[in-house]
Formats: sequence, C-alpha cells, structure tokens
Amino acid sequence: MNKAEFILGLLTRKEKEALRRDVAESSVWARTELKRRREEKAKQNSEHGTNNGTTTEPTPKQP
Repeated sequence: MNKAEFILGLLTRKEKEALRRDVAESSVWARTELKRRREEKAKQNSEHGTNNGTTTEPTPKQP
C-alpha cells in the first residue's frame, strides 16, 4: 500500500467524494485559466506582430 492509498483509506466516504469533487473543480479551473492565459499572450503577440498569425493551441508531440 503506498502513501496515497493509506491516506485515502483514512478518509470517510463523504470526505473522499468531497476530495474528488474538489480535484475535478480545480482541474476545470486550471484548464480554463491556462487557456485564458494562452489566448491573452497570443493577443498581445499579435498586437506586436510577433506571432505571424499562428494559433494559440500547443503543437502536438511528434513520436
């Protein structure tokens, strides 16, 4: 049993549900905030002519 499994084993069912909900909400917030920051940076770059019209989406990794 690893440390995370041990700690989760100490939580009640309601505490685990609350923790899962909190993690899910935090994940949504983080993705939204990162997207907003990428778009803001792209907007600033386009205003200064530094991105030549490239998209704000990250480049997919090549195998």
